[in-house]
Amino acid sequence: MGLSRIAELAREDPGRKLFSIAHFLTQEALYEAFKGLRKDASAGVDDVTYEEYEKQAKENIRQLHERLKGKTYRALPLRRIYIPKEDGRKRPISIPALEDKIVQKAAVGLLQAIYEQDFLSCSFGFRPRRGAHQALEEVGRVICQEPTSCILELDISSYFDSIVREQLVEMIERRIGDSSILRLIRKWINVGVIDEGRLLVSETGTGQGQVISLLLANVYLHYILDEWLEKEVKPQLKGKVFEIRYADDGAP
Repeated sequence: MGLSRIAELAREDPGRKLFSIAHFLTQEALYEAFKGLRKDASAGVDDVTYEEYEKQAKENIRQLHERLKGKTYRALPLRRIYIPKEDGRKRPISIPALEDKIVQKAAVGLLQAIYEQDFLSCSFGFRPRRGAHQALEEVGRVICQEPTSCILELDISSYFDSIVREQLVEMIERRIGDSSILRLIRKWINVGVIDEGRLLVSETGTGQGQVISLLLANVYLHYILDEWLEKEVKPQLKGKVFEIRYADDGAP
């Protein structure tokens, strides 16, 4: 059963919980994930670069896969760096170790097969074949073709740092019943951050900069915003309301 079948099962029954899917994190999937990483990306706390890992990539991937199968894989702390923002403030970015990037990217491919069946058409950030252009087109369509009396623009400040982890895991468990996948997600969202030589551990957030955080951010907002608006708010309104959700510079 391939990812297309996983997607089909998820699409057939929005309430279906999927078990035994960790086996899709194969050596081939891990290797494809590695090839899809940015070659010039900064190294994490492991100091391993793409170029260095590539020299023995297949053997490194084989060993990584064995650790995943044997449940001895450990996520390393993130390396914290700060990027200047236009307003003079600095945005914290957390850089995972290279092998954590590989496993996360492979996991994203698996989880997307499921969650792309759930996500609503109003969300445009961090999704395949969706982006700023499609979001702007939808804004234009709504303004020009729908009776528009009010436009409300909202920005979520420090979104990645504000996600409540317990709630996020509960949301994931609505669809994912595979303990191995859930264990990986818990590792990634609870891993600490090395900031100026100190290990910092927070109670909230998903670590902006992690590959997996983009998907998890969408899952969280899907349940607390998109579905709430669709199922709770819209039925009570006399008129229409349109949500167009996008992500810029790393935040939905």
